[in-house]
Amino acid sequence: MFEMQLDLPMWQLVTAISIIFGAAVLRGYSGFGFSSLTVTSLALFMPPKIVVPAIFMLEIAASVHLLPGVLRQIDRKLLGQLLVGTLICTPIGVWLLAHLPEAQTRLLICTMVLICAILLLMGFEQKKEARRLPLATGFASGLANGAAAIGGLPVVLMMLYTQMSPIATRATLVAFFAFTDIYALIWTGHQSLLTGEVVSLGLIFLIPMVIGLSLGSFLFRRAGNRSFRNLALVLLISVSVIGLARSGYQLLG
Repeated sequence: MFEMQLDLPMWQLVTAISIIFGAAVLRGYSGFGFSSLTVTSLALFMPPKIVVPAIFMLEIAASVHLLPGVLRQIDRKLLGQLLVGTLICTPIGVWLLAHLPEAQTRLLICTMVLICAILLLMGFEQKKEARRLPLATGFASGLANGAAAIGGLPVVLMMLYTQMSPIATRATLVAFFAFTDIYALIWTGHQSLLTGEVVSLGLIFLIPMVIGLSLGSFLFRRAGNRSFRNLALVLLISVSVIGLARSGYQLLG
């Protein structure tokens, strides 16, 4: 029988649940952002080797929750091109997660999130076709997903360059996460990162995530305005800067 294995101070648990809920609202609304926000935030006070596999588990549950409602809007050709690169590079990213020291892993996470969030906030979107980018984006996404559970952001950047509608973008992202996070979770298990503590964390976070996803999906159906996404990007940048400062202090200390 499975036994809960989690030893966290109450303030950390309450803070983490709040972060999970807020990030799930963002995921339900936009189709992305859950891993980026949660991993960057939780890695400020929890080990990345615990956080990242738990977020993989939650991303899979999120995709199962959202996928039935978006199947008809998925761009299947683009999805296939992205998955080729992702499948190749995800094991490399997971190896980095398993072998890099905690401070260096946090530094990697925060740097990738910061760069992608700034680019998105600057408005790099729907300016030209990106026919040659999907495979290269898949490679970058695989590395980012395996090492830091943020493989969606490179894909989001690429999609915002194309002429895809918000509905198709959201649907394709949901399907992309369903495939890539299952694949990444398998590789984390191969690296012995799926511990009892990780599973316990995932189960505790499941309920606030589902509630947040439902609220986010409701907001999307109500066609919320663009400021919601921009607010999330500003928050990502702020948390990333804090994480970079902490990682730099640890590496220099």
